[in-house]
Amino acid sequence: MIKSLLVGALLAMASASASAMSCDNPRNAYDRTYCASLKMVQSDQDINDQYKKTMSALNPEQKKKVKAAQIQWIKNRDSACSNDGLLYLDCANEKTEARIVILKAVERECRAAGCDDAKLSQVE
Repeated sequence: MIKSLLVGALLAMASASASAMSCDNPRNAYDRTYCASLKMVQSDQDINDQYKKTMSALNPEQKKKVKAAQIQWIKNRDSACSNDGLLYLDCANEKTEARIVILKAVERECRAAGCDDAKLSQVE
């Protein structure tokens, strides 16, 4: 009985400790990796959402240019942020955030004043 209570108490403390971890202040490399992977999942959703918004502001010819730039950007990101099957999360996150900024600028410009062809083809 005492052994069960002790195991239960240890599990409760471990659970409380795990839930206390915050991505605002990761405690070790495992926490940083976990937080970077969470950021990557969110950034991936964000870039997909922004890509759709940007594409909705374009005509068919402009969409072709942005799609080609997006495919090239993916190749560049993958080349720069991975090696021998390893993914460098911070690198991928930084490149994704930078790409979102570009896609937002293209959308904003195309909706407001008309598209600049050079920006449609901008990769980085």
